[in-house]
Amino acid sequence: MSTVKPKALDLFCGAGGASMGLNRAGFDVTGVDIKKQPRYPFRFVQSDATNPPLDLKAFDFIWASPPCQAHSTMKVMPNARKHADLIPATRDVLARFKGPWVIENVIGAPLEMGAAPLFTEASGVILCGSMFELHNGTHELRRHRIFEANFTMQQPSCRHILPVIGFYGDHARTRQRTVGGHRDRGGDIVGRDKKLKLVKELMGIDWMEWSESNQAIPPAYSEFIGRQALETIGRLLPDPTK
Repeated sequence: MSTVKPKALDLFCGAGGASMGLNRAGFDVTGVDIKKQPRYPFRFVQSDATNPPLDLKAFDFIWASPPCQAHSTMKVMPNARKHADLIPATRDVLARFKGPWVIENVIGAPLEMGAAPLFTEASGVILCGSMFELHNGTHELRRHRIFEANFTMQQPSCRHILPVIGFYGDHARTRQRTVGGHRDRGGDIVGRDKKLKLVKELMGIDWMEWSESNQAIPPAYSEFIGRQALETIGRLLPDPTK
């Protein structure tokens, strides 16, 4: 007998890094993004994610990853452009939703991180690739991200062991500490094919192009949170024995 999967809505889905993790956790996923996403692997709706043309009541869980450029360290670069902060508009969407939700963004974004009871205030965690052994034997992916939710989530501990490799913008590089304790550029990795091979290997993403994958989160993050969201949904369902 077939069972109906719970439905997840992925706002600002990009090419589907978070969506893939939610799918692996057990959700039937629909993604929404204002840009075309030709390699998105699930049902896709091209639309403004701050005003999705969908009935939110049809979903059991909402994931939202509003653009991070307004809060990332890149905003202080000499050639930085001003970017809109879409977190407030995202909150407006989630305020209309009665189920569990998550907002994901970079360290430094104004997300709520304090633990709190279900659906009353936000709780939050920070995830890192080292928590999920995302490495290739010589370098590890860390890619710290913060996650605000209206349900309580587990907070694993970082396990930084190997030298770190970073993917951002048009760059892939290993990063090292200088003698003075400051982070230098480390070793640049050149060649699009070489960079793409590494990002696919370390992030667990094999269907994206470079410009898509270096903006994504590893599916391991959303799978970890998605399984906890499913537990929350299970607790909210009526007990059929009563």
